[in-house]
Amino acid sequence: QGSKQLLNNYPVYITSKQWDEAVNSSKKDGRRLLRYLIRFVFTTDELKYSCGLGKRKRSVQSGETGPERRPLDPVKVTCLREFIRMHCTSNPDWWMPSEEQINKVFSDAVGHARQGRAVGTFLHNGNSYYEGTDHPASQDEVFNRGMQDGSGD
Repeated sequence: QGSKQLLNNYPVYITSKQWDEAVNSSKKDGRRLLRYLIRFVFTTDELKYSCGLGKRKRSVQSGETGPERRPLDPVKVTCLREFIRMHCTSNPDWWMPSEEQINKVFSDAVGHARQGRAVGTFLHNGNSYYEGTDHPASQDEVFNRGMQDGSGD
């Protein structure tokens, strides 16, 4: 099926067909490209049962029960980060996402997997169902915002 290794020093592969789909559908936007690559590199279960990039430290305080969520495979995550940067650097007409935006694409992917929605796969009139930031904030975002503005009682 012709596998393409994303970066030489990482054991991360996608098929040539997946690569073509990702590039052709991304409209020269690094975030969209990353969104496709995450979907090809991680299984839905890997996303769903992970704690994303492992940046939030809240499972300890809240005493959540159930299986402990592990962060996504750091090798794959690092590979995708580096790959997006390299791709956008070597293709200056591509839009280079910031570190924060890259992190957001990963956490969105995890959130969508948990909701049983594949990332960016539902097409309505030929557009992917969410383009960037117009989707409703997650409960975490709303909660965190409430905490920061001091209005919480």
